[in-house]
Amino acid sequence: MNYKSQKSYLVIFSSHHLILFCFLLLRGLFKNKVIGILFLLSAFCFLPSISFAQIDPPVRVELESAKDQQDYKFVSLAEHGVAVFYQSAILSLDTAQWVFIQYDTNLVRTNIYKLKIPNLCQYLTSDVVNNKLYLLLQKPAYKKDTLKNYLFEWDLLKNDFELFELKNLKNPYLSSIKVIDNYLLITVNDQKTRSIIYYNYKTDTQQTLQFDEDEITSIESLGIDTMGKKTYLCLFLKNKQGTRAELIITDYSGKIRERAIFPFYQELVYNSAKVTVTGRDCLLIVGGYSYSKDKKQKGCYSGIFTTQFFNHKFSEINTHSFGALLAKDSIKKVNYLGESNLTMNGHIVNYNGKIFVVTELFYPEYQYTNRSSYRYYGYYGYDPPTQIFAGFRFVNAYIMEFNTLGTLLNEWYFPIPNVLTQSLYSMVNLYQDKEENSLFYYVYNNEIVSQFMNGQSVLDAQTSTPVELSSKTDILEYSSNLSMRHWYNNNFLLSGYQYIKNNQRGKGKRYVFFLNKMICE
Repeated sequence: MNYKSQKSYLVIFSSHHLILFCFLLLRGLFKNKVIGILFLLSAFCFLPSISFAQIDPPVRVELESAKDQQDYKFVSLAEHGVAVFYQSAILSLDTAQWVFIQYDTNLVRTNIYKLKIPNLCQYLTSDVVNNKLYLLLQKPAYKKDTLKNYLFEWDLLKNDFELFELKNLKNPYLSSIKVIDNYLLITVNDQKTRSIIYYNYKTDTQQTLQFDEDEITSIESLGIDTMGKKTYLCLFLKNKQGTRAELIITDYSGKIRERAIFPFYQELVYNSAKVTVTGRDCLLIVGGYSYSKDKKQKGCYSGIFTTQFFNHKFSEINTHSFGALLAKDSIKKVNYLGESNLTMNGHIVNYNGKIFVVTELFYPEYQYTNRSSYRYYGYYGYDPPTQIFAGFRFVNAYIMEFNTLGTLLNEWYFPIPNVLTQSLYSMVNLYQDKEENSLFYYVYNNEIVSQFMNGQSVLDAQTSTPVELSSKTDILEYSSNLSMRHWYNNNFLLSGYQYIKNNQRGKGKRYVFFLNKMICE
């Protein structure tokens, strides 16, 4: 990528502003050379401040929906574009019609398919492998019909479709899939039982990864070695003796080849573990930890650990404490930041052969109100103010970059201003290009907040940019389920639902599912 003058831009391409700029510039030059020169200088002075913008109208897709309904699903197909799908009609008691729309990388519709799918099917999850899209569908038990699971296969090169009934798979709590050759690695995650099912969807044979004496309390991560045809699973297990973290190595059919327990430390508890295949029979595991004495709540931890697995054994772990992170926020009280529920379990992504860990700091916020404008004197004296939970207030994100050996290369502090949510979820995402320029971003309240870094050098300061709509006359009433994710190369997809008003004659109101193409330059 070309970052001119050490600046980075996230834009939607359009020629409207360029034409307007040239027109005004030429008119100014012809009428008054001084005015023209001043206009040119002022334009270039202000250009660097537009570090994260869309140009109206954006490259955008809108699909209208019934108000507050969220019926549309979509899957990124990388260079094949994006697929949007939904149930459009019920044809009979047994059959429904689903519509699959394929858009190219400019969000221009290229194909639309109307396919028959068993009625009452629900979309669970997906995977894209070797130019094929796989959807896991589930039809719940209804009256005399038993629960059924299906695998929908779409060959993106041939535009062929096939539906496989997974006849021997009757579990209702399927949460994710990974397709390898003819096998499905399916995660089962209900309140009582967690397991992995290895299912051959061509032969309907299966193997379930469960243990007689150990209960799987968490399936942390899955790594795949396509050369050695192995899978690596990080699991948290529990039995009468206590809990532990363990690495399970299997073949594609689910046969266990090796088991290895994480290094034991008396004062340390593992809270998460992400496995990355770094070479033949070589792994790097990165995760969160907490100290036993801290009694951290589920999903929270005190720092990050790294360990390698090579030649059938783990290395000693390296730890990186969050103490420095807590000290950086001078606005909040130190004792408040010392509470045990301040750091949430983040997420880990890979770019350029590097491993990035993103975790966020937050605290519960409360509002205090009296029951009335006058203090009420009760049996035990004056009633105290009522405490009302306002939500979780995000403070900042802590981002760490490791190489495949687990060596810390970079760490960043990314403020998260003015974010208050009723539920916890991972806010901040990141992307690193081939020149190792790193983009940190999140979407909140119809705004995209971003910052560009190269190592410790700031390419662009943190900026906040509203999400542009289809027209300048559109007025956004509210939005929901906004998210932005990496698409392919330096392209991103922004998605969600919006309720939009337009005062122009004949336009009125509309509630839409939308996709915006964002380009990082």
